[in-house]
Amino acid sequence: MQIEKNVSVGSLTTFHIEAKASRLLTLKSENELPALCEAFRAEKGAARRPLILGAGSNVLFTGDYDGLVAVNRLTGVRELEPGPEGEYRFRAASGETMDHLVRMLTLSGHPGLENLVLIPGSVGGAAVQNIGAYGLEAAERIESVEICDLEDGSRRVLSCEECDFRYRDSVFKRPQAASWLVTAVTFSLPAPQDWLPVTGYKGLAAALEGKPLDAAAVMHAVEALRRAKLPDPEAVGNAGSFFKNPVIPELQARALLESYPSLVSYPLGGRRTKLAAGWLIEAAGFKGASVGAAAVWDRQALVLVNRGGATGRDVEALCARIIEGIERKFGVRLTPEVVIL
Repeated sequence: MQIEKNVSVGSLTTFHIEAKASRLLTLKSENELPALCEAFRAEKGAARRPLILGAGSNVLFTGDYDGLVAVNRLTGVRELEPGPEGEYRFRAASGETMDHLVRMLTLSGHPGLENLVLIPGSVGGAAVQNIGAYGLEAAERIESVEICDLEDGSRRVLSCEECDFRYRDSVFKRPQAASWLVTAVTFSLPAPQDWLPVTGYKGLAAALEGKPLDAAAVMHAVEALRRAKLPDPEAVGNAGSFFKNPVIPELQARALLESYPSLVSYPLGGRRTKLAAGWLIEAAGFKGASVGAAAVWDRQALVLVNRGGATGRDVEALCARIIEGIERKFGVRLTPEVVIL
């Protein structure tokens, strides 16, 4: 594997913000893993630890990266033996585009991932982040995740339980996973006769009213809803939802609802309530706010965009301003979903 020096990474992220990596290599085959492990170990003592970059849809560079960036381009999807209940099982390489996988499986008669259409990112990133949309999380369809520990080259297969999936979180974000590379994800999808549409999310049921409830119809409805309010990263630099929806104690949520009856909230177990971060941002007056060329998207306040020429520092400053404003107005602290480097 050839290491390139002082390489632009702006085109490798969906924010399209210019930055350089002092060292960069691209992983195209699992046969190259030993070489990647060697490069990883050679970085000991470097200013920054190596960064694994997939589709770059959840990363914000605030400056040049003085370290090794390894771009994951592992591809390939293959069907495995059916599960005990006739489930369809597919192994997808971690560098595959998640949206491509969703479309391919849904349109070939393998339902189960349709609600996740149009989420930018790779299959590996989907597992790390436990992506979710319109009532479905990736963890509900993941059977296992394959990893390579770049410290010693060892390979492991983690069950769904071992992945410790939570809301936009997983074991892959914990300190013990700092040297792990997700190499593949196995999905378990219901047999067609066992598939049930997930349509409880606000707006989705209305969009499907009067239409046949097959997986393709659900996928197309979700796609239309997302396109109506979210910018296309190819046209407007962004990383999708910039903030996590905050989860707060039920009593605190009740008090907020008394003051703000239109607050969008979702009761959870354990006397907790999830709030819609987009509602909080808009209600605090940040919709359309900007710092330099970074701005809050005017059709969905949860999204921060690069209007052209924004720097990572612009986006970071806007993020900080929003967090401070929400905490001051509502007593709720937002957490970025995007990894800020």
